[in-house]
This record gives sequence, C-alpha cells and structure tokens, in this order.
Amino acid sequence: MVRMWAKRVSVVAALALLVAGCSSTGSEDATTGASTASSVLAAKQELTVGVAQDQYTTEGGQASLATAAPNAGVFETLLYMGPNFEIKPLLAERWEFRAPNTFRFFIRKGVKFQDGQPLNAQAVKVGVFDRAAAAGGLTLKAGPDSTVVVDDYTLDFTPKIANLRVIEQIVHASYPVIAPGSDVGKKPVGTGPFRFVEYVAKERIVVERNPDYWGDRPTLDKLTFRFYPDSSARRLALEAGEIDVAFDLPRADVKSLKAKGIQVPTAAVGGYEVLFADLTGKAPYDLLADANLRKAVALGIDRKALLTGVFEDLATPDQSMVPPASLGTHASAVKGVQYDAVAARKTLDDAGWKVGASGIREKDGRPLKLVLVSGYPTAEVLKPVPTFVQAQLKTIGIDVAIDERPDSASFRTKINTKEGDLFLEQRSQNDADPSFLPVVFMSDVSEGGAAGYQAAFNPGQPFNGLLRSTLTEPNLDKVQTSVAEAMHNAVDLQNTVVALAGVYPIYGLRPNVQGFVAHPTAQNVLFGSVRLIKS
Repeated sequence: MVRMWAKRVSVVAALALLVAGCSSTGSEDATTGASTASSVLAAKQELTVGVAQDQYTTEGGQASLATAAPNAGVFETLLYMGPNFEIKPLLAERWEFRAPNTFRFFIRKGVKFQDGQPLNAQAVKVGVFDRAAAAGGLTLKAGPDSTVVVDDYTLDFTPKIANLRVIEQIVHASYPVIAPGSDVGKKPVGTGPFRFVEYVAKERIVVERNPDYWGDRPTLDKLTFRFYPDSSARRLALEAGEIDVAFDLPRADVKSLKAKGIQVPTAAVGGYEVLFADLTGKAPYDLLADANLRKAVALGIDRKALLTGVFEDLATPDQSMVPPASLGTHASAVKGVQYDAVAARKTLDDAGWKVGASGIREKDGRPLKLVLVSGYPTAEVLKPVPTFVQAQLKTIGIDVAIDERPDSASFRTKINTKEGDLFLEQRSQNDADPSFLPVVFMSDVSEGGAAGYQAAFNPGQPFNGLLRSTLTEPNLDKVQTSVAEAMHNAVDLQNTVVALAGVYPIYGLRPNVQGFVAHPTAQNVLFGSVRLIKS
C-alpha cells in the first residue's frame, strides 16, 4: 500500500519536473544564492517582506493568522508540496493508503510545539482533522468520527465520503498542525521554524526564529511581513530598501528593477488568470447564459497581445485553470480558444446582435453591455487586464463596464449576489490535487467548495461527472485525464471559463538576500533557508 502511494508521488514529481523544464517562463533560477562559501553573513539577520493583502481571519473556528496569506513559517503541514508540485514528508514521516478509503499517517517523533507541548497523533487529530470536521469537512471531507488514534505517533483518517485525493490535499497551507489549546486568531502556536511575535491588522505580522525547531534552524532572527495593497508602494519600498523581499510585483516593473540590481526570481506556472462567465444571473446580468455570447467573448480577446503588451512576456499562453504540471501529459487536451475577431463578429451577427449607431450591438432594443468585475486577489494586482479586455471586446461591438473591487471579500460578495457578467481573478494551485481548483470553484460538489462560485459558474454535465470521478479514482494518470477533459469542456466547448494566461508569481529581492527559493504558489514559500549577506 505504501508503494502504491510512493509511486503516485514520484509520478507527480516527474511530470512536474518535465513540464517545468519545458515551459518558457523567461525566468531565472528559482533558488538564489545557493552557497555562502564566498559570502559573509550580515550581523543583523532581520528580513522584511512586502506582500499585497492581509487575508488573515482572526475570529471563529477557522481563524488563519500566520497560516497561508502569507505563510509566516509558524505552522507546518503533515506533508509539503515542493516547487515542482512534488509531495514531500514533513510532520508525517510516511503514510499508507488502506483500501477502500483510509489513510494512515506516521507522525515524526521528537518534535515539539513552540509552547513546549509534544507533537503526537492526538495533537494532529485535534489540530488538523477535527478542526476540518468542525468546519463542515472542507476539501478533506472530514467528519466528526473520521480520525482514530492508533498509537502515540500513528493515526488513521477516513473521510466521511470516498475521497482518494487526501494525500494531495493535505499539503495545503490551510491544514496546519496547530498546538492543542492555542488560539490561532490571537497567538498562533505551531511547530515551524519561526514563532509568533505580533500582529497588527492590515499593517504587519512579525515572527522570530524558533530556537527549539526540530529541523534545520533558520539563519534569520526576525521576519516581518508588511502589507502593501498598492503595488507601486510595494515596488518603491523595495527600491528604497524599506523591505528586502516583495511578492506580486507588477510585470511591467521587472525590467527596470533588474536594471537597478534587484533580483527577480520566478518559478514554474502555478496558477491562472481567467474570466468566469456568470451562467445563472438575472437581468441585467443574464446575457452570458447564451453560449453564442460566451463564444464571441472567448474569440474576441487577443491573448498574444495580452501576453506581450500587458504581461511583458512574463506569463504563458496556457488556457486552463489547472497548471500544466498538475495535468502532466494530458495538459494538451485543453486546446484553448484562438483569437479570431472575424469569427467573433459573425457569431454575434448570427445570434441576432446587430451593430448600432454607436458601434455597440443591440438586440430587441437591448444594448450588448457586460459588467466585468475585478478581482481576486485584488483589483490592483489585476490591472491593467480589465481595460485591455474592455478595449478588445469593444472592437467586436460589446460594451464592457468595469467594476473594480478593493478586496477579495467584496469581490466574492459580487459573485454570491451575481451582480456581474464576467468575473476576473488570478489564483494559484495551492495543493497537489489536479482537480482542486475546478472542483472547489466550478463543480457541483457542495462540501468544501465555494458555493457562490458553483452557483454562478457550474457548466453542468459532463463537467461535473468528470470531476466527481476523481474522488474515487486511485490512479493519478486517470485523474489527470478526467480533469483535462473537464477543462476541455469548460474552456474549449462551453466557454464558461475564458482563460487568459498561465501565471507565476513575480518576486523581488534586494541584492543581499540569499537562499530564497521561488515557489509557483506564493503561500508555499518558506524562509528557513533565507539569509542576508553583507552588502
């Protein structure tokens, strides 16, 4: 049973390495300053990181302070997803699959939480699986009786419904091992290389080196994350030396930053930028229920011009919401829609939308006007994609109004109330399950999913059936096949997802930062190997 899962993990790693090696991201090495042989460490090992948005939750059973946005290094998961989407042991040394639906985890011995409590199977049961169960099960499909402690360092987890994606899901940073009795919203306690110091909402979170860390102890004494919702402010802070590392830098700034000596490491494609089409909205947000309009929108966007003119060639032409590495050899099943303005106009003509005096099409006295809502993670991060799309669609006779949301919460509210036609967002593949993103955000799976997204964007069958089958399929290759076919249906055939580009995060580092490993998903960036050298 162990061999079966080990084989699956090796397949994930091999496929990811192959795709990452073949992708043309224009990136530098993901690891900077791999050796300190010729470098002298700075006396002050205090690093400041600028990130875009404070997304922590401090209240309720799913409080997330220091966990994933950003991952401050306070917590660790049972397993970790590496930069090539490979699964690595972390707080679980190994695992077994026990048919038909049970997973046995063997917990690492000799580990202590930052408050001195020992890590054991009971702590994992309460801090991971019971917590997920209390929140309705989440993607793990955890139930109140799902977890059984076998002995001090062994536990069995059986999802309440069949779910053979547990191993790939448990790597998500939202499943940290939390110390018994600790309050994640006020003073988070985990097993990680850094321990919590302070948090000021919307301003900063500060952690310091954990002197009793079980693994390789970090060089950094102190690590501060500062929140800069405005990307220009984040870039200026990096240039001025107010911060040492910046996340989510605008692609338009990369050339000038490099010219100033800033390191800009990137990683393989880890996510997507897409427009979701609202299929079930009520007037005036009901137009994209028409497949002809969705097809015209997909045909009417010149993605080559987008990649060159907006993304500065720091993205890829992948048209999916699943990174190619997660789909392996089956990624080519998702063809994408090629720009064809002539075909877009003919599609609209055939559907009865005629060009009016203003150049905007009309039908039965109704103008062809769509509302584009931007965005996740923030409208600031997504600029200037909305205006590019607006200009593109105007040339085929579609009027687009842009509704920029200041944060992810207000963006999601617009989805829940269905106040929009097209919803622009950029997300990352934050776990190793190929079906993760489409299941959570588009399928009819209610448990562990985003209900508002599903109600608005679910394309129905065969999409749902293809994704539902991934929960019960032990063979990874077959899972990748089903997910690729589902994405082919949504992107190529139904155009419910208007995919724009494959994206990877852009990081900026001051010249004296070494040991930083860029990750395709920013929440999986670790700082244990980072150090500052003398300038």
